[in-house]
This record gives sequence, structure tokens and C-alpha cells, in this order.
Amino acid sequence: MLTILIEADKQRVKQILFNLLSNAVKFSKEDGGTITITAKKIDENLQMSVSDTGIGIKPENIGKMFQKFEQLDKKISEKYGGTGLGLAISKQLVELHGGKIWAQSTLGEGATFTFTIPLVAKNGGEYHR
Repeated sequence: MLTILIEADKQRVKQILFNLLSNAVKFSKEDGGTITITAKKIDENLQMSVSDTGIGIKPENIGKMFQKFEQLDKKISEKYGGTGLGLAISKQLVELHGGKIWAQSTLGEGATFTFTIPLVAKNGGEYHR
């Protein structure tokens, strides 16, 4: 039997998920929408995604959104508020765990934020990173 373990700070992983879920709720369309959380093993990583059917992100802003204090659209930041730190903090926490974070989006249809954290496999008393 193969046991899968994550070497991670539980509070920080919660913070990453909280930040991503908060954004998914904040940027939902006024008439509602759907938020989906998925977790799966991909190679030697845990991959978690938060997807929404919200307002989406302009393609030219995808690369900027993980920078500190980055409010991508003045009209949107005035409407929804925020400090511009949540995604930057999430990126830093994911990277401190040895993982990666990225986003995919279609403007007007929603966004998916995905991050990975390396797994530790215990098989017969042997650990592998």
C-alpha cells in the first residue's frame, strides 16, 4: 500500500485556499455562479484548483496578478476593493512549499487558480521527495 503525505504547514495551505476562495466569491457575477475546488495527484505533486464562473481576467493581466499591490483594473478595484496582496502572499507561500501557482481565465466566463505542493511517498518505510 502506498501512503501519500504532504510536507506542508497546514495553516499556510489553509491561507492559500482561503485567499483563492475569497477571490472566487468576491469576483462572482451579481446573479451568482459556481465555485469548484479540486484536488488530485499529478506526478509527485498534490495539485489543487479553485475554479469560478465569475467575471474572469483579461489575458494581458494574468501575468501581473501575483505581484504585490497589483490591482489590475481601476474600475474593478473600486467596485470590489481589496489590498492587492492575497495572490502575492499565496504565491510566496506556495513557493516556500516548493510548489507553483498559476491562473487561467476567459474574460466574462470565470477563472481557475491552480497550485501544486510536492508530495512525500512512504512505501515500505522509505520516503521519497
